[in-house]
Parts: sequence; structure tokens; C-alpha cells
Amino acid sequence: MPIRNIDVYVRELKLTQETRVGALAETRLGIEGHNWLRQLLFNMRDGEPAAMGGVSPALESEIVKELEFFQSNNITPVFVFSGLPVARKDGRSTAKDDYRLGYRQSAWEQYRHGHTEQALRGWSTSSPQALVDTIPFVMQVLQAHGAEFMRAPYSAWAQLAYLYKHDSQPIHAIYSSLDVLMFDVDRVVTAIGHARSTFSWVQRDYLLGRCRITAEQFLDICILAGCDWCPTFPALLDDVGFSFKSAVDMTHQYHSGLNAIQMLTDHPSVRATNYSDSFLRAYCIVRYHIVLHLDGSVGPLNPEFAPNDLHDIIGYRLPVAAYHLLARGAIHPPILNMLVNGTWLEFSPPDNGESREYHRLITQWEGGVYTQQCRLLCKHLGSFFAQRKVVLQTWFEPRTEVVLHDTKSVSQGVSLPAVGAAAVLNGDISVSSVMENSRILAAAPEGSSDSNPAAELLAWVLQSLGFIVSSGEHTKLGSALNAGLQALQSQLQERPTELLQWAVVAAAVLIDQGLLTGEKWSVSYDDELSLITDAQQQKFIRIVARIATLTPPGARRGSWKFGYNRDLLAFSSAARLVQKAVGSSADTARLVGAITGSAALAPESTQLLQLQELRRTMPLECTTSNATGVLAYVLLVDYARNGAGCWARIQTAAEESLVDARQALRDAWGVAGAVRAIAKVHGNADKDIANAYSWAQTAFSEVL
Repeated sequence: MPIRNIDVYVRELKLTQETRVGALAETRLGIEGHNWLRQLLFNMRDGEPAAMGGVSPALESEIVKELEFFQSNNITPVFVFSGLPVARKDGRSTAKDDYRLGYRQSAWEQYRHGHTEQALRGWSTSSPQALVDTIPFVMQVLQAHGAEFMRAPYSAWAQLAYLYKHDSQPIHAIYSSLDVLMFDVDRVVTAIGHARSTFSWVQRDYLLGRCRITAEQFLDICILAGCDWCPTFPALLDDVGFSFKSAVDMTHQYHSGLNAIQMLTDHPSVRATNYSDSFLRAYCIVRYHIVLHLDGSVGPLNPEFAPNDLHDIIGYRLPVAAYHLLARGAIHPPILNMLVNGTWLEFSPPDNGESREYHRLITQWEGGVYTQQCRLLCKHLGSFFAQRKVVLQTWFEPRTEVVLHDTKSVSQGVSLPAVGAAAVLNGDISVSSVMENSRILAAAPEGSSDSNPAAELLAWVLQSLGFIVSSGEHTKLGSALNAGLQALQSQLQERPTELLQWAVVAAAVLIDQGLLTGEKWSVSYDDELSLITDAQQQKFIRIVARIATLTPPGARRGSWKFGYNRDLLAFSSAARLVQKAVGSSADTARLVGAITGSAALAPESTQLLQLQELRRTMPLECTTSNATGVLAYVLLVDYARNGAGCWARIQTAAEESLVDARQALRDAWGVAGAVRAIAKVHGNADKDIANAYSWAQTAFSEVL
């Protein structure tokens, strides 16, 4: 949590100043990314992501507007996002009760009774994913528009303070919440008003003067009040409530935070806690926070005074390569956080994840993928991590731990595949190319000069998902995937995009897990299909709509005209699990490659740029939406009820909803052809899928 009630106190003292944005011209403005993004999403108040999955359709355009505003005012923004969370005092994190479950359920009940506006307001309070899960998408948008950004090793506040106070002045001002003032920053921009072209800011010296305190006392007060790393001092809590001024008054009385704690140890609420330990821990976190230095080293602020046991306070030290890749957005925090905290936490998806099928996909399939990743990483991270216990914990069984790695884990045979003869790919580092040539790539001599880190990474991802083995041979599932990819290209009559290829990968996994069928799941919400009396047609609609759900919908044009479908949202949550596993497998391979030296780390190296470009073409779990699935569902339900002419009847609404609705459905039909080929080779639900394809062909022919 932010420093408790400090914003209210600053407003009461009227310490916030307002200045024209022109005063920031010619400056490099360091922006605390999480606070900036949180404000952006709050202003949008969009409930659709919770109803359809994915990010808000307007998010990218809002980010672009922000960048255009900075550019028009001659301000260079430098976005700094937080990296790993600081280690918890009480050890491993847990999957606590998720407050969003109730909000979502209530919103779906409102929608079921026809109260769409109330439902959207309910969904807007229950984000489908944590803010940190949206950061990779935001980074992609920033990168596409040439904006500077980085991810700090831990807190962005500490990283911004370091950059601001450095002699070379990489940034000239900080735009953040008031929390950054704890890090000895003299002033902070707290808000920027586009309409009035003004910005609000707070001078720390004015705050210290009004409170009659020193900078050291200010830090004590912030910790006593309660912040991200320490709860509120119990003696400050009473029946009336808490105010920041009470922490100021207590520090006046006892001269320091530690004195106050020691003098009040007999207070009933203090006696029950070891608060002095929490206080000192938070003090060290602020004073000696780990940051990425301009020379590339990773170390504490105020290193000459830093204690030797910082790993007990902030977290276990990782290789420098990990922090470098994290800073560039080349890998994302979850895989590192799993190692440091010893837990992979699985929280509820947008549909609330109530089905047994979804639970089984997590514990059996996803758990197996993460086990491989843990073993590969722990094998290369030194003796401490080789003994590290890592568990999978879920919101639906928070007291049950699925062990991913411990002292008994066997890492033999778990390694990155050696890939040579990369010239055979002709520069096409894609799923279809690597699958088609996997045997040739694996047969090349180890250490071949023709190796390619991007191809190695992709081969590892496909191996970890069960499509190929270390020799490059296809598994049965791999043979099915290869057939599907060939069918996709044949049906589209052009090279499919990377995202469509990954959609086929997800389809193959879901077929293998018995989830891409025409059967209802153990928990089903769809009442509309019951109006179709033909049970076979119900199955066909489910199959094709689920396939279409895997297909990216493209850009949105305006308000959504086709309602919301919780069954398809549940299926897209399963697809999101696959995409998350793809991303974490890629991050695993990239990190191991950097540690072992097989992937260059120089910022402008060709190999690193190839790896970053490959990661950009992979699906992001936060963008998974069921929009194309809902569109296909509406098309097919209309076809089942009214026959030919279904596209003409929905075309206007479709084109008002999506920039290119026709292309989205064409892509979905291409993936449907690939799924038919996969099922034929694999054998799971092959007849139902083939029959569904034949039945839906007439409806889709109107679009094609």
C-alpha cells in the first residue's frame, strides 16, 4: 500500500503547487510506471476486459495520447516500472482470497437479468488481471512508439531516486506518487492535467518545514504510518481511525520512530507484535534498496553503509544477467519471482475459473510445464537454487501445494536444445519453420557456428510444451501440430502471422487436454444455446466458437454490439494459461541462455535484438480476448435459427464493433481448418470437429 493517508495530509496543509507544463520543457521526466498506468486505467473505467478478457480496447490509444502530449510539450518521458517485489517478512507468498470473485459474480448476475450497464460498472471494479500483468503490453506500445522505458530490479521509486540524484542527471524530474519522497527526493510531480496544461507538484522541504521535522524523521513517520513494506504502528490506531498527523505528533514526542516503538512496547496492541523488526526492515529497504547502476552493476543505494544480509531483507540475489534482461523488458518478473519467493501463484481468471476442467489444466498440465522450467533454471542458478523448494499454489485450493522443484528434483536431461544449421530456416524463426525443420536443427553438431539463440529459444518452448523431444523428433502431439500448421497456411494461401501460429499451438494443447470439444464443461452458463433444439448443432456451435476464441480479434472500432458470453470467457481463460506457459518458457530459455553465455547481452547485439523481436511476436496472456469467439457464436446461432444470409444480418453491427470483423472471421476459419487437421492426426474429438467444420462452412462462406 502507499504511505497511509499522506496524500490527505498534504492536501490539508495545502502543500500542492500548480505550474504550467511549459516549465517541464526540455526535461527528461522520470515516470513511475505503475502509478501512471493505474491513473490511466482508473480514468478509463472500462468494464469490458473483465467481461471479455484482454486489455481495454482504448488502452493503446490512451497511451499514444499521453506520448503525444509529452512530445507536444517538448518533454522526454522515461518510464520506470517496478520489477520484483521485496521479499515478505513472513516468507512465501500465498494465494489469498480474491475480492474480485464476488464482484464478478454479482456483475454476471446483473447481466443475466438484462442489466448491462450495472454489470459493466461491476466489471470495472474487478480487473481481469493484476496491474503488473498488463505491463508487457504497455511496454510493447511504448517500444513501438520509440519511448524510453526500463524495469527496475525491485522498486521503481528507488530506481527513479537513483537516476534523479546521479551526477549525470539521466532524468531531471520525477512524476510519481508521494511515496518516492521517502528516498530523499526533494520534489515530485504528482499529477499532470492535459486539459489545462498544468502539473501539480510537492516540495519536500515545504512539508518538512510545516511539520517541523528532519528528513530522517520524515522517513520514520512514513514507516510508522504504514507503507508497502511495513504495517501501521498499532499504537497509532484507535477507535476514531488513523491520521498521518498522529504519526507526526508521535515523532515530535519521541524524536524518532525507533524511540517511539521502544517507549510503547507495553502498549497492548504493540506487545502482540514484533514491530521493531518490521520497522527496521522497512528502514533498510528504503535506505539500501537494490538498483541498476548506470555502469551496469546491480547494488544498493548508499553502498558504503549497507548491511551484509540484504538478501534476507530484499530477496535472494539473482545473476546480474537476470536484472539486465528484466530492465530491457526481455523477460518478465513472474518466472524470477517464482524462484525468489518459492511459489508460483495462480489466481482466478476473468470468468472466476469455477470448472473442474480449468482446475485440472492448472494442476496437471501447467504444473508439468513449470516443473520443467524450474528444473532448468535451478540447474544453472547455483547451489542455493539447486536445493530450492518451489511450489504451485492456486486460489481454489490455497492450502494445497504442488511441488515443482525441491532437493529431490532430478535435473538430468533438462537442458536447452542445441540448435545448429539455422540457415535452413532462411531467416524465418517461427513456430511452423522450427517444427518443419526440427530434426535438421537438432542434428547439427553442438557449438555449430550456424547456431541461433532465437531458434534455440523457440525449440525449447516447443519442447517444454510437449511437441518435440531433445532429438528434434515430433511427439504424437507435435505431428498433429505440424499438420495443423500446414493446413493453416494452405487454407489462408499465405504465410500465417505469428499470432495465428500460436493460436494453433494453443488449440493443439487444448485438444490434447480434452477441452476443445463440443461438450459442456462441468460448470456452464450459456442459456441461449438451449433455444436451439438440435443437440448436434449445439455441439457444432460450441466447437467453432471455441476455436474462434483463440483467434486475435484485431482492433476495436467502437462499442461492442454482441453482448458477453461467460462460457467463451471460460474457454479463453484456458487459452490464456497456455499463452502464459509459452511466455514463461521463453523467459526461462532466454535467462538460461544469458547465464550460460549462449545469448549475447550487449544492448544492440544482433542476437539480443532477435530474441526481443521473437518475444514480441509471442502472445501476451493479458491480451487474450474472446471477441472473435463471441462474433462467430452470434453468426452461427443466427445461421442455426434462420439459415443462409446470417452474415448480412449481423454485418453492420460487426463492422461497428471491429475495425476488420471480416478478417477476424477469416482468420478464425483458417484456424478451424488447422484444428480439423490436428484432431484428425491426434484422434481426440476428430469426428465432432470435422462435422462441425462441415456444418459451419456455409455460414463462413458468406464471410470468406
